[in-house]
Amino acid sequence: MRSDPTSLALNTIILKEWQGENFRAVNQFYRRQKHKGSASGDERVFVIEHDSQIIAAVRLVPYEGYYWLRSLYVEQTQQGKKLGSQLLAYLDQHITQPIYCFPYLHLDHFYQQAGYQLIGEDKMPQSILQLYTRYNRKGQGILAMAKNTQ
Repeated sequence: MRSDPTSLALNTIILKEWQGENFRAVNQFYRRQKHKGSASGDERVFVIEHDSQIIAAVRLVPYEGYYWLRSLYVEQTQQGKKLGSQLLAYLDQHITQPIYCFPYLHLDHFYQQAGYQLIGEDKMPQSILQLYTRYNRKGQGILAMAKNTQ
């Protein structure tokens, strides 16, 4: 009996905050996912590794007292295995500050299941509102969501 090359035993994954001296491996992962952005500076990056390879990652950009969640990606061959949900749950264990994000419309349910709530522009800090306005002007169909804001 052959094993499915896309299967993944959950006990073989490692969730962790990136502690490397640089973000080279993380940024190589993002490039493989065709993502234009890259991790840098004072961002906090959380990853899932399997066989010492990054298979999912998310970036948190720090602001004064809160974070902006960006670039949550799961390797295409590993999608549908709840890895993105596990990564967001792992964040919950390590981040108590408010987190804002601008997911695409079709990701509304995914983020709501992870505890994020839709927010109005009047509930956003000024710097996040400016980012949201800039991204929203591109017409890509995004939502404003947040967690830990109460």
